Amino acid sequence: MLLIIPYRVDVPMYRWPWMNWVLIGITIALYPLCGADTDYAGYRVLLVLGEGRFGLIGHVLVHADWIHLLGNMYFLWLFGNAVCAKVGNGVYVLIYFTLGIVAGIAALVTGFIPSVGASGAINGIVGMFLVWFLLNEVDVFYVFFFEGGFFSVSSGWLILFWTVFDIWGLIQGGDHINYVAHLAGLVAGIGLAIALLKLNWVKMERGERSLLQVLWDWEDKQGEGWNRRRS
Repeated sequence: MLLIIPYRVDVPMYRWPWMNWVLIGITIALYPLCGADTDYAGYRVLLVLGEGRFGLIGHVLVHADWIHLLGNMYFLWLFGNAVCAKVGNGVYVLIYFTLGIVAGIAALVTGFIPSVGASGAINGIVGMFLVWFLLNEVDVFYVFFFEGGFFSVSSGWLILFWTVFDIWGLIQGGDHINYVAHLAGLVAGIGLAIALLKLNWVKMERGERSLLQVLWDWEDKQGEGWNRRRS
């Protein structure tokens, strides 16, 4: 058995990401009204993707149980703070729900409904984190059978591991987990983060290296190697 729990990201933040905290607080506060074991079934049904009138947006606020809720909110706190600080609080809330809508559309198109949970939107935030903070380290606690410990790894490798896990889960049939929404959100987040860089709406700070910069450096090195071989 292997358990991997990231608990800290090495990303300096230049503004308070209070909107991410607000989203986490609202989602947790809504659980007593929208949880699976609540007496307020009507509120829940309105927000369930594939059933409710507001499901396409509202499904990110509804969770199946406390484990589902707290797990999602933990990863939103871990990766969302840095993304929120980078784009600004007002833009962040729009991005969050847009990514949730994209993930929801993917679930609707593939028939994975009814569906609840913020996983698709959060994976979109993780995709944005990947583009902007590819080489930043993530501190991780692990348990392997009866032994545990700590290590640090670049976010790129950690997110790649999770992506492979999602792809494998999708191939295997899902086990009631919406891997389609996970992957759709991730791809949308990556695409959006790249677009914001290209449009110069987001800029990397000194010492930060985006996915695009890493790829450009790699292409330059490949070109230099090719030129040396030709000469």
